[in-house]
Amino acid sequence: MSGISMIQDNLNKRTTAMSTQSNSGKEIWLKDGDQVFMLPAATGQEGDPHLEEFEVYEFQSGPEKRIKSVLVVDGEPVEEVPSEAMHWEDGRRRLPSRKFALWVYVTDILHNEKRVDTWEEVVSPTGTKKYKEVVNDFKVFSQKFGRGNGNWGQVVDIYNEVGTLNKFVLSVKRRGASIDTTYTVTNTNKEHELPEDKQAEVKNLMPMKEYLNQRYGSSVDTSVPDTAVSVDDDKICPFNGDLHNYKSLG
Repeated sequence: MSGISMIQDNLNKRTTAMSTQSNSGKEIWLKDGDQVFMLPAATGQEGDPHLEEFEVYEFQSGPEKRIKSVLVVDGEPVEEVPSEAMHWEDGRRRLPSRKFALWVYVTDILHNEKRVDTWEEVVSPTGTKKYKEVVNDFKVFSQKFGRGNGNWGQVVDIYNEVGTLNKFVLSVKRRGASIDTTYTVTNTNKEHELPEDKQAEVKNLMPMKEYLNQRYGSSVDTSVPDTAVSVDDDKICPFNGDLHNYKSLG
């Protein structure tokens, strides 16, 4: 029979595991045509704990062939990675994917299709139907630097224009799928005041470096289901415009 000490130890391990697993539901995953509106918690200034760059090896894992990511530290993955994911056929070393991540407060996400009953149907000024997912919570926006650092460059342009990242709501829209995917990041010039309870949460957000270490640097399942497209179901990849110009059909 288990003693109190052993039971308590097992409980602590389960609690730690559950806490780590909960991180998998913090990231935003978009599908073709999705558009997210978000207010960065990150400022982009020197020493910002809410913004971080990182490298991962990505590969298909398990019978469902989901994409798994493993963090790279000092040039080496922190856990075992299949040889074919790290090397070309001629034996040359593959470079890991280079990404950046930041904490953001997501207000809404617009979708092309209604995949959840609670999403509200809205119409743009041009008559385009979209389905609005209300989030109003802190999430992690992570993205590859992109070809020619194009994705990162859009964020830098906003920072250079405004002097900070956390002044205005940003719009991110995904177009395309697979290798033909592009992301457009724009400044809406719309301010959004966080609710009082969320203002207090900003100070308690886990430093992004620590989040990434937990998310991609442990043995926890970090795979991304192919069907995951929103934050509504907290499963684990944006139509330029202003959400305020959309009319509700309700």
